[in-house]
Amino acid sequence: MRWASLLERDPHRLIALLRPSWAAGDDISPMAANPSAIELAWADPVFRVTGLTGRSRTDVKSFFRLSDTELDRIASGSWRVPVRPAWQVAARIRNVADPRREKLILVGVIVTIAGVIGAAQWLL
Repeated sequence: MRWASLLERDPHRLIALLRPSWAAGDDISPMAANPSAIELAWADPVFRVTGLTGRSRTDVKSFFRLSDTELDRIASGSWRVPVRPAWQVAARIRNVADPRREKLILVGVIVTIAGVIGAAQWLL
């Protein structure tokens, strides 16, 4: 969660997103001129002292114990959206670390939609 906390220090800072792993291999160059979440993690001395050995996808995945999919969910974007505010990237990190909250939100939305549809059918 330290990674998310680093990003939340300046929540409106724009964070450059990376190309997805399937499109970029081990390339960590961001799609915009802003720093990426990986570069901000690398700049943190605590992460480097505790074992973050480099800025490559492989180094970050092994240090944070992430799969390709999880790292893509956190740090990747698309050509249409090359940057995100830091608070959104921090939320991605927290959702990957503890997906229960994200699932509860999804279930709540589905129940709400089902309720609205049911009420509409009952009224008509």
